[in-house]
Amino acid sequence: MVSEEGLAELNNAIADEELLALSHRLELFEELLSDGVLNTPYIALEALGAFVGGLESGRTNEQLRSTWPKEWGEESATVPLALLRVLASAWDDYRQAPSGKTLGETFRIEGGSAGKHPMKKKLATIDRARRLARDVEVEYLSGNDEGDDLRLEDAILNVANSYELSFQTVKDAHDKHRSRIRTRLTEIGVLKEVKTSKGWLSF
Repeated sequence: MVSEEGLAELNNAIADEELLALSHRLELFEELLSDGVLNTPYIALEALGAFVGGLESGRTNEQLRSTWPKEWGEESATVPLALLRVLASAWDDYRQAPSGKTLGETFRIEGGSAGKHPMKKKLATIDRARRLARDVEVEYLSGNDEGDDLRLEDAILNVANSYELSFQTVKDAHDKHRSRIRTRLTEIGVLKEVKTSKGWLSF
């Protein structure tokens, strides 16, 4: 007959051994860092994967915190586990990927094929367009130097001139992102909304 108490003790012993093994591995990472064999980003991703695995297997944050080297400090942060799972999974895929496959390709943040731009470039393009649209809104709401209202077309032209861009480039950016920016300005109280027979107007 199986003793439930004995089984619980065995499970605890196994858990302790796994945490101890993790602690030893993280200490090894620190030594390899000092020796110049591994660098900090590599170790960070390795440790992240180990911590996610520990959480998935039922370890607590306190248990995992006890495993990392004192050189890493005592500070920690609470982040969505779902995000950590994505990073840990992508890192594991990279470790098992065939030679020649880059980290960016494995994480699917590089182009990977002809005609595809890296995600950092895509985001930079979006950020630039949103910045132009935001500047148009600020210009439009601020009016001219005399405090008079400014036509939207004039606000677009002013922003285009300040960035040395074409009117159409700035207009396209504003058309694409205006709604989201005005919604945000309404949420923080910069704009007001009034309902009319034609729908909601922001001003």
